[in-house]
Amino acid sequence: MNKLPIFMSLLFISYGLPAAPTGNITTSKEVDKCFDKYGENNVECLEDLNDKSDHQLEQSYQHKLKEIDAFDYTKWWMADESRKAGMIDDLKKSQVEWLKYRNDYCSAATTAAQGTHYLGAAFTSCNINMNKRRIAEIEMIKLEAE
Repeated sequence: MNKLPIFMSLLFISYGLPAAPTGNITTSKEVDKCFDKYGENNVECLEDLNDKSDHQLEQSYQHKLKEIDAFDYTKWWMADESRKAGMIDDLKKSQVEWLKYRNDYCSAATTAAQGTHYLGAAFTSCNINMNKRRIAEIEMIKLEAE
């Protein structure tokens, strides 16, 4: 009996952990490495990081589209081809909207760095961090009910 209150307390504490702040969206280890290696002359390194991050996002997105397209929709309850087509259209639409959201969000998040030599690094970090989150979101799209 005495273990129940402890278990319940731990359950409620752990429930709130995912909602805790995760840090500054405008910093990243990858960008820090550019600064460590190139100092203030890091523009090419930042561009390479940004391109690599965007490429990883595009690969994840294209992979998911192909996965959906190849999926046997008859595994879904009372499904037809239009449901699968709708899923593809919805993912495409959400990706376009998400890219606009990411750009607007990173513009807002980097406002404090505007006018400083750190703006490129801050925006690149934000882009990298947001892309990682989006890749995780895309990977969470499951085609079969669990």
